[in-house]
Amino acid sequence: MEIEALFGLPAHPLVVHAAVVLLPLAAITTLVSAAVPRARRHYASVALGLALVATLAVGLAQGSGEALEEQVDETELVEEHTEQGERVLPWAIAVAVVAAAVAAIPVLARRRPSLPVRTVTAAVVAVSLVAGVGATWTVIDVGHSGAKATWNDVGAEDDG
Repeated sequence: MEIEALFGLPAHPLVVHAAVVLLPLAAITTLVSAAVPRARRHYASVALGLALVATLAVGLAQGSGEALEEQVDETELVEEHTEQGERVLPWAIAVAVVAAAVAAIPVLARRRPSLPVRTVTAAVVAVSLVAGVGATWTVIDVGHSGAKATWNDVGAEDDG
């Protein structure tokens, strides 16, 4: 999924903001839906939709970042950011899989009355917490490295 430009601007800075906002939002919505049965009824499908769109946004951000990398000076910071950016998609996929599991709990409970729903719910809450924290931390870490790669030289020049 490589996209180079949007509205005449490099696509990466625009697309990356969708991933930065949607992935943590999907993680939080998934965790709340997993942990609170009343919320699950209303928000599990929202969490799944957010997670799928976030995963798509991460893929687009990676593709647009690869396109942008070919146009900028290859510095150590840019290389570091590119390598770190590859870690986000697995976390986004994990959040999407957990969101699907959360959405599936009521269906499983109806189809298999003997299923220990509390145990399944506890496991899904734990996994959603791990996936959500991992995804959010990775997005923050990668975003920070991207900001350093972009703005490192700004203000570093001598004025005199």
